[in-house]
Amino acid sequence: MARYDDLDTKMIAYAAVLSIVVLVIILQGTQALCYNMVNAETEKKQSIKSDHALAVKREQLDSLNGFKKVDVIDESAPEPKKGEEPAKKKVIWIPIEQAQAKVIQELAAGVAAPGT
Repeated sequence: MARYDDLDTKMIAYAAVLSIVVLVIILQGTQALCYNMVNAETEKKQSIKSDHALAVKREQLDSLNGFKKVDVIDESAPEPKKGEEPAKKKVIWIPIEQAQAKVIQELAAGVAAPGT
């Protein structure tokens, strides 16, 4: 009679270990899915930001068409070696009156000035 009252400890231990293993696998899978979802959302947000930035830059460049482009010495470039020409970069030359008008127009439209 006492034999029927004894618990099967081997089967209980086996079930407990198996349950823990299954739980760990489920938790790891859930963690991996959440990590991938967060990464996908972050990439999507960065893509939207970069698309917006490119659109603003393209709009600004389009508004500068028709102005004179000039080559000037690039002061941020390393010092040229003896006998070489200094590095040059292209800049857009805008008369000061027109530049002031463009800045006022952008500020009136609500575009924040760089660095503010």
